[in-house]
Amino acid sequence: MKRNVLVVALALVLLVGGWFVYEFIDTDAPDEVSTQAALDQLAADSAVAADSDTSSDDVVDDATSVAVGAVGTWAIDDEFGDFGFGNASGSFAGFRVGKTFFAGGGGTAVGRSGGVSGELVISAGEFSSGEIVVDMTQMDSDEGARVKAIKDVIKESEHPTATFVVTSPTPIDTDALDRGETVIVDVAGELTIAGVTNSVTVPVEATIVDSGVGLIVGSTELVWADFGVETPDSSVATVADDGILEFQLVVRPA
Repeated sequence: MKRNVLVVALALVLLVGGWFVYEFIDTDAPDEVSTQAALDQLAADSAVAADSDTSSDDVVDDATSVAVGAVGTWAIDDEFGDFGFGNASGSFAGFRVGKTFFAGGGGTAVGRSGGVSGELVISAGEFSSGEIVVDMTQMDSDEGARVKAIKDVIKESEHPTATFVVTSPTPIDTDALDRGETVIVDVAGELTIAGVTNSVTVPVEATIVDSGVGLIVGSTELVWADFGVETPDSSVATVADDGILEFQLVVRPA
């Protein structure tokens, strides 16, 4: 009898220990998106591509032989770079959400999709229109069980895409973009997640890298309930009711 009790006790310890590792120790998350980090990664990827004798279409420095101005239509490049959850170097979109442990402390859960497409249009002195489409079926995270939970709460099987559509023109300094400066603007649009659409304003940082390759980075806070998303709780932690939508887009002249 004592042996059986010890076996049960050991099993409980291992079970609780597994939850502890999953919820308390496994809290590493990739850094928030930033223009500087993206520029550094683009430069690194370009160097690797050049050393590998990759075609010029995959190398930022050789994207075009002549300088390209900001005005025009820019297509999101979903092939440049190597999308990985921890070191996404190309185009991606996703979210960050905090979790609080009942025993104290907290962590950050992150989900990202490398399946991003769409076009953005810049007119003289104006960010005039655009649409971003995110393939939610490609959503990834740092743990298989977490990926499944994410896809369940965003209703991925019913709504396999999320979209952001620019709804009103925004003034933008195209001369500064042409000089290679990073320009910050607030872009108004309609964001659709899990089949629910809300109006949002997203702060965006835009940069033209070298000759004709653009980089657009942005993030904004959102409340999950506004999109009909119910945040899941585990037995040891609660998930925040709000989070951060973030994206990093590599764009090229269409």
